[in-house]
Amino acid sequence: MSRLIVKGLPSKCTEEKLRQYFGKYGQITDCTLKYTKAGKFRRFAFLGFESDENARKAQDQLHGTFMGTSRLMIEECKPFGDETKPRAWSKYAKGSSAYKRSHPEEAEKIVKHINSGGNDSTLSTKKMRIDGYDEVPDFLELDKKLIPSANCITDENNENDLIKELLNGISGNTSLSVIVYGLPKTVKSKGLKDWFSPIRLKGMKFVRGSTEAVAFVTFFQESDTKKALKRSEQFFGGSRLKITKVPNEHPVVKDIEEYIHETKEAEIEAVVAKILDSGRLFVRNLPYICTEEDLQYLFKKYGEVSDLQIIINKKTGQCKGFAIVTYVFPESAVAAYSALDGSILKGRMLHILPGEEKRETEEVGITGKSAFQKAKLSNLKKSAGKAHSWNTLFLGANAVAETLAEKLEVEKRDLLLGEGETSAGVRLALAETRLVRETREYLLAHGVCLDVFSRPATNRSKTVIVVKNLTAKVEASELRRMFERHGPVKQILLPPGCVTAVLEMGNVVDAQKAFNALAYARFRSQPLFLEWAPCDIFKSKELDQEYKNQNQDSSEIKSAEKRTPEMTADEKKKLRKSKKHRKEAVETATSEKAVDHETTSLIDKADLVECTKEEIQGVEETHNFEIDTEVKNVHCIEQENEILPGTTLFVKNLNFKTTDEELANKFKSRFPIRSATISKKLEVEEPTKTLSMGFGFVTFYRPEDAEEALKEMQGILLDGHCLELKLSHREVLSGKTITRKEVDQLEQGEATKILIRNIPFQASRKEVQQLFSTFGEIRSFRMPRKVGASAEGHRGFGFVDFLTRADARRAFNALVHSTHFYGRRLVLEWAKPDSNVEELREKAIANLSANKRETGLQKKMLKKIAQDLIVIDDD
Repeated sequence: MSRLIVKGLPSKCTEEKLRQYFGKYGQITDCTLKYTKAGKFRRFAFLGFESDENARKAQDQLHGTFMGTSRLMIEECKPFGDETKPRAWSKYAKGSSAYKRSHPEEAEKIVKHINSGGNDSTLSTKKMRIDGYDEVPDFLELDKKLIPSANCITDENNENDLIKELLNGISGNTSLSVIVYGLPKTVKSKGLKDWFSPIRLKGMKFVRGSTEAVAFVTFFQESDTKKALKRSEQFFGGSRLKITKVPNEHPVVKDIEEYIHETKEAEIEAVVAKILDSGRLFVRNLPYICTEEDLQYLFKKYGEVSDLQIIINKKTGQCKGFAIVTYVFPESAVAAYSALDGSILKGRMLHILPGEEKRETEEVGITGKSAFQKAKLSNLKKSAGKAHSWNTLFLGANAVAETLAEKLEVEKRDLLLGEGETSAGVRLALAETRLVRETREYLLAHGVCLDVFSRPATNRSKTVIVVKNLTAKVEASELRRMFERHGPVKQILLPPGCVTAVLEMGNVVDAQKAFNALAYARFRSQPLFLEWAPCDIFKSKELDQEYKNQNQDSSEIKSAEKRTPEMTADEKKKLRKSKKHRKEAVETATSEKAVDHETTSLIDKADLVECTKEEIQGVEETHNFEIDTEVKNVHCIEQENEILPGTTLFVKNLNFKTTDEELANKFKSRFPIRSATISKKLEVEEPTKTLSMGFGFVTFYRPEDAEEALKEMQGILLDGHCLELKLSHREVLSGKTITRKEVDQLEQGEATKILIRNIPFQASRKEVQQLFSTFGEIRSFRMPRKVGASAEGHRGFGFVDFLTRADARRAFNALVHSTHFYGRRLVLEWAKPDSNVEELREKAIANLSANKRETGLQKKMLKKIAQDLIVIDDD
């Protein structure tokens, strides 16, 4: 519906005037005025809009209006091949009867092509092309080959004269007759009859020329005619014969239509065969505002798309109007071709052609390597764009050691072999943690949101690249020179650690070219690791402001501390006695021994302020109790009216654009309703948006109203759709909401214990404990051992419990992002808190009392467990 045909335009209408006339209804993607070959305007045009809504709005408001003195008639432009498309009637439209009557030469060409057996080139659409001078070295020789000799022309004329003489006087049905060419001029009827044996001949007629003879042969049955045609190109004596059907001088229109239909089918079969070979589609006539997401959404309906490339203009960054789509399975490409060729996208009609096989480009810069090395590098480059091989904050161990040695002003060997309590692995892990923290702080300060990297299945940008595995002392100008070989670079963010950079290219084409060329390319002494950044990496202004607010002295904390004395004496006493306040006081006292005193004090103050804010809110809620009570009473009155069975109607056949408010207003006009809800689902492309599922539910206060609405409003129209109503028998939850179970491994809560996964097996218990003790005092540390293993053998995971929540939070935030210990990345999660004695007692009693018929042995066991728990409490 995004494409319209406008008829009845003024004879002096121009494209500029037409765009100006329709431009107020939305962006116009296509405007085509139709002219005859003589240049005469046919007074109609095609208009394409960006969306269906804009086209429908233009049609509703301008259909039947006047442009100048001409009355416009606006209709929807049907896709190519649509069954509801009206039949062409104009003498200028190919395929119409008027066009055939005014162009008899077209039919003559087809007749000539049929009579010649399809050997003439009058209908051929492919012209000879000369690709290079090497293929045609001598143009004089080429002319000699192309210009037929006089003898050839004479032979062709003689053969035509013989055929005319042969067919002279022959009339009637010639479907059982054939013409035999190339016979010797001395041929006898008996000899030709013996040559066709065992096929029986009904009659023969010969015409002899100066060099050869032709014969007109008639058979008794159609099967004999087919057998005779199969003998074409066989020898008769020393001459090669050619056998064809008798040409029809005036073929009927049905034959021409059958020929055209067969020709189209043959062309379609050839196109399908080519698509099955390559699995690629060449899409053209795209709107210039088309994006890769639009095409991805359009073509993925028919199969998995392995590659989609839109050719864009580097200056404007917009689509040039064509793209190449590659499917994983060629059958999906055939399905897309059959469904989308001639369809309308944003006001323009798509034209899809079979794509050529992708040419394998030779890798540059891998000369001098073995075949194994070339194959390995090629596989790495192919897998560079796969998300499973990405690690955003990857830091090479060598770069970490060099950077740390430079900051400490020592040699790298002294750093790794230096004597001390901590091992080299612990020192490198802590150094990497520090570099990761500095890198994060730098990127966050410059408007980069790193949290988007941890989101699952996030969309990736096509212009922003994360450059990793850089060596130490790398300058931004060096990276800019390297990437500018493939196109302009907008900006480069290189943190002080100089091991990871964020780079933005000018356009998609240059970014893709640079990514493919430089992925795993050698930079100085090590390969580059590239990654596509998420789409909203630079859209984090709110997060950036929040980060800056955390690093400065918070005036809100001081003002909140000043407001705390306003509480009464009883409230202060209650606050001091609360368990939460006592725990916060212990954490504040113990956290002063931590490494970073400033950060700890700031966190403790923030925790204290949160506590005081909760108390202040409690006091305010006490003062406003009467107001809240009145409000709650109003809600209670509504909640007392429980949803009764038989008060909900199931509504089908809703328009996908109908909203909850429109549905509610439709039923409110006649009946009092409790609620009207349309069922929705999350959109695949944008999970933040929802899509209507085409049905919904309307809940009434009384079952009588629901029954009456079912009778009166059955089949009522809403947004052009006829609604279908049924009585719903689903369970009603009476206002209770179902809470989905949420598991967030990054949410601390009250936990002080951290679960550590992926610990390298060569790491000892002491080294892991040293790594975590840097961030605070450890209450307990445990690494489960393997069965039958030595004291240092462990199972690759462990638990560390800090004395305070502040220390646990500090260690978790520092090591969770990208800390490698002996080459393996540590994976941290908050562990579940240990169950206390009361929970164990309740769990044991519940398990043993689940069966009502308890045996005597079970009762004895239950008493024994209860006594043991009492002893544990006493201890």
